Amino acid sequence: MKWRESRYELDIVARKGGLLIFVEVKASSSGSFGPPELRVNRTKQKRIAAAALEYLSGIQDQPDEIRFDVIGIIWRKGERPGISHIKSAFIVEDD
Repeated sequence: MKWRESRYELDIVARKGGLLIFVEVKASSSGSFGPPELRVNRTKQKRIAAAALEYLSGIQDQPDEIRFDVIGIIWRKGERPGISHIKSAFIVEDD
């Protein structure tokens, strides 16, 4: 499911048992500037983590574990999309 609250947005929030997965999706019509998943830089990771904290503060059933994934999609005209799913793409660290 997609989640949005105030200034926060999460592309996909999924639950598998006690695991809660926050997924960022990036798409591109070409790979000329590199894979789209590389656009999830440190700044974007911090925004996703802040959104995840906001999401967690609003739910009763707290997960045992959380994970941050990234999905990259390259959609070239006339071709099937290329999809890359990176599980545990990044870890949130306190600065």
